[in-house]
Amino acid sequence: MFKKKVSSELIDDLKNKLSALGAEAEQVTDAPVKEYMIKWMGAFAPDVNVYDAKSFCLPKMFFKNYLWNAFSFQKTDCYMDEYATEAFAGGFEGPVLVLYNSENLLFRIADGTVLEPENVKTLGNVVIFTEDFERTYVNTGSEEFGPYYKTREMALSDESIDDVDPDALAEELAVDGDECECDCEGECTCGSEEE
Repeated sequence: MFKKKVSSELIDDLKNKLSALGAEAEQVTDAPVKEYMIKWMGAFAPDVNVYDAKSFCLPKMFFKNYLWNAFSFQKTDCYMDEYATEAFAGGFEGPVLVLYNSENLLFRIADGTVLEPENVKTLGNVVIFTEDFERTYVNTGSEEFGPYYKTREMALSDESIDDVDPDALAEELAVDGDECECDCEGECTCGSEEE
């Protein structure tokens, strides 16, 4: 997968957008963003098959895929539109993670209650989720799609996925990652190095 170089100016700009909402943000660098994305898929879209997850939701070599495509392509159930907005009213208590989907940047904020549906619109294309992967809210940045809301409990209680292990998708995606195309040793020079 291409490793996107992100300027420090862009990172500061995104932090400032969060700060303007009253959220002190710190960039998450303890693990690759893709690991969080895979875990998000396992928690909120465990019924999506690996092919669809890789084709539509996770970043890929030449494509900008978005996690929220699991919802917009109706690959899994969720609350949409005004139902999502109503469910997210008041934000999430405690620490939350904010994924800027287009930039593949992840930030942690200590108090998710400062995020409201109306002010989240100013952030653009973001996926917000609790650190324990129990709840998520997605603003697509588009009038056509979303917003979306889902809980892990909703994912596990879906009658159509009784035989689905909620961690199976995440495990399979983690094992079946995109590899460097050039099979280089050490430092990748082909531009397709993994995140």
